[in-house]
Amino acid sequence: MTSILTTAQQAQGRALLTQFDRLEGFVPGEGSLTPALVMVSEAPGKVEAQVGHPFQGPAGNELDRWLATLGLTRAEVYLTGAVRSRPYQIGPTGLKRDRRPTPAEVAASAPLLDAELQQLQGRLLVPLGNTGLQRLLGSKVKISAVHGQLLTQPIRKWSAADQRFELTTASYQIFPLYHPSYSRRFKKILPTVNADLTTLKQLLDSQD
Repeated sequence: MTSILTTAQQAQGRALLTQFDRLEGFVPGEGSLTPALVMVSEAPGKVEAQVGHPFQGPAGNELDRWLATLGLTRAEVYLTGAVRSRPYQIGPTGLKRDRRPTPAEVAASAPLLDAELQQLQGRLLVPLGNTGLQRLLGSKVKISAVHGQLLTQPIRKWSAADQRFELTTASYQIFPLYHPSYSRRFKKILPTVNADLTTLKQLLDSQD
């Protein structure tokens, strides 16, 4: 799979491992450079951090089911995320377990996603779960309120000069979905997810 990130940008991403104590691995975005859609997730998990590719294991299987429903393969989409290394914490047994990335980790990783989205401008963005969604639209937007809806608006971009997020001048089409790991754990949400996928497929078909 191809990544938009250059060797220098990937090195910049790996350098964050020395800046933050509890990040591990590095997973660049990957997929088609002319994708049908761009999926923006939260961060890699344990397996992803080990192999260096997004959406492996059970969550990857669920994503593949979603893509099959949409009539797509991984080679036809671009997979990326808010943070590129696995955020972890040490559990009571002393083992590492996944955690949500901190705002500082999201901000430090922002230039990587910005670089990808700049090259993918005009492509449909599909944030997966709250972290991917809020990286694009801000913390006041909740996935439970906007999933399965087509939004057209500016997204957040990191300003190195001002050290804060600002809105882009261009508007993007955004279709939020729940995260595959969430629907895998909470089966009661599956009918909602399947309905959202049906709506998304109709949208994609109408754009052909």
